[in-house]
Amino acid sequence: MSLGSQNSTTQCKMSCDMTSPKMWQTVCEHWHIPKYCYSHTNSINYTSFISNISMKEDKCAYISTDNVTLEGYTFKPSCRIGGGFVDVNEPCILDCVNDQLSNILGENKANMTCLNDTLNFRLCNKDVGNMVLGSQLDKCQANCELDTSAPWKLMEICSGWGADVTDVCKPKTPAGEHLPKTLSFTGNIRLSSTVTEHSCVFIRLTDIVMPDGTVHYPNCITKAQYEMEMNLFHPLCEIDCDHAQVNELLQSAKDSTSEETYQYTKQFWMFFIFMILNWIAGGVVVAFADAICFNLLGSKKNSYGKQRLWGSVGFGLLSLISGSLIDLFSAGAYKDYTIAFVLMFVFMCGDVVVSSFMKVESLAFSLNILSDVGTLFKSARNCVFMLWTICVGLCTGLLWQFLFWHIEDVARLTCDGADYVKTLQGLVSAIQTFGGEIPFMFLSGYIIKKIGHVSVMSIVLIAFGVRFVLYSFLTNAWWVLPIELFQGVTFGMFYPTMTSYASLVSPPGTENTVQGLVGAIFGGVGTSLGSLIGGYLYQTYKGWNTFRWFGFGAINIGVLHVIAQYLLKDKPHLDQGYSSVIHYGHTNDAVNILDDDPDM
Repeated sequence: MSLGSQNSTTQCKMSCDMTSPKMWQTVCEHWHIPKYCYSHTNSINYTSFISNISMKEDKCAYISTDNVTLEGYTFKPSCRIGGGFVDVNEPCILDCVNDQLSNILGENKANMTCLNDTLNFRLCNKDVGNMVLGSQLDKCQANCELDTSAPWKLMEICSGWGADVTDVCKPKTPAGEHLPKTLSFTGNIRLSSTVTEHSCVFIRLTDIVMPDGTVHYPNCITKAQYEMEMNLFHPLCEIDCDHAQVNELLQSAKDSTSEETYQYTKQFWMFFIFMILNWIAGGVVVAFADAICFNLLGSKKNSYGKQRLWGSVGFGLLSLISGSLIDLFSAGAYKDYTIAFVLMFVFMCGDVVVSSFMKVESLAFSLNILSDVGTLFKSARNCVFMLWTICVGLCTGLLWQFLFWHIEDVARLTCDGADYVKTLQGLVSAIQTFGGEIPFMFLSGYIIKKIGHVSVMSIVLIAFGVRFVLYSFLTNAWWVLPIELFQGVTFGMFYPTMTSYASLVSPPGTENTVQGLVGAIFGGVGTSLGSLIGGYLYQTYKGWNTFRWFGFGAINIGVLHVIAQYLLKDKPHLDQGYSSVIHYGHTNDAVNILDDDPDM
């Protein structure tokens, strides 16, 4: 841990849950704070139901108790709870219903003790030999003294019996007031005392300052004794330190212990609603933009990738710039995203201005759009294309939503990961675009023309599989950078293939509808399911396993896609709708491109 190499100190404001009476023993006995000593209760009165009387080698009688009644509650008087039990051994006056037992007891006091993990009364006097041994069903009223200088003895009774619900077991001050449910103080931490053991980090408190200004040293029992009695002081604390790296470490620990507790705040619902609106608006823009782009290209549809790559240029540049600026204006794990929203607003305004000056000719309009679009689903090849789009969407949804989370999880394996993680994520986006998307989008038309749409589809799925499997073996976050070159195939080749295929098979006048339909299948079905399934797996099995399983799944589906396309090859009776699509696509451009495609 890098914290251990720092010689500085930091202050932490702490508020600890002290609802368990056992915890006050440590505060009283080892922290030496008298006002929190559990010393008010000096006696306990209860009804004991006798079940057996036996004689031991010490010549004393042991009166076994089957159950007890305290303040109207009935408890089983267990004892020796845990490895480091306290033998109470407090004197009690017993007033029993049985006359013989009552006469033998007389004015003698019997001591509370533990035998066979159950409460017993130990009586040692000359008359014990006259007691009738064996099963003795009797009831005795017990009045037991408690040593106020040893409050943990009452704690042992309350814990063993499970009697914390009673008033006598509630912690009280010497003035008779109930102790607070929380203990608040300021702790001073020396960072060089940081110790890492297995998956836990221990940071030692050198001293604490109470609200009244008094300084105390929070010592504990010896390590050997603590291992037996670790349940005596194990509170949950809210901690806020003046050191960003310590806060980050504590926050990650808090997140790991509260995975099953979710609180959906007002901010969450606002974010949720705005994300829905964003995806709705984005889906409309993308569908129209792709249709308009293909319309403007005319007979040069293979040049779509050369147009689309400029979007990747902007994405890559702004991701790198904004990621670096976020790290620059933030401290530790607490990131300030203001600069990203400012940049987004500025460039969106520029986008609106530029778009308003674009001159676009009206696209052809189908008079029977539902019937025309429906012909697409009569083609077996087109149905396979739709299924392929969903599978790629599943992989893309996982990538879009959880790659950066996975990078942050890998970065947390080192304590300085938060210092560079946003810059690294910006570099990831830059390499995805400049090293992957842009070159492949530029060459996409040439590659599709040479090997065909179908071959590219299979390659995309297998590339996704290899990429995800590599993610699953990451232990150093920086090794993600070379893996991002796969983005050239998994998006740089995928997106032109999907949109150009959809454009080629669209009947005249349905271009916008078909692009919207394919976009809905990709985003609305594929990426949505990928996000949902990936989120469940990520929460349950972490990122390493999630990416590994998705990777193997993508490879297997890629192989199945190759087999399916091989079986469909040269089988026109399975593809009746396809010829009708070619007929609708009567323009020479569409027919020529389809004829030149090796897969068609």
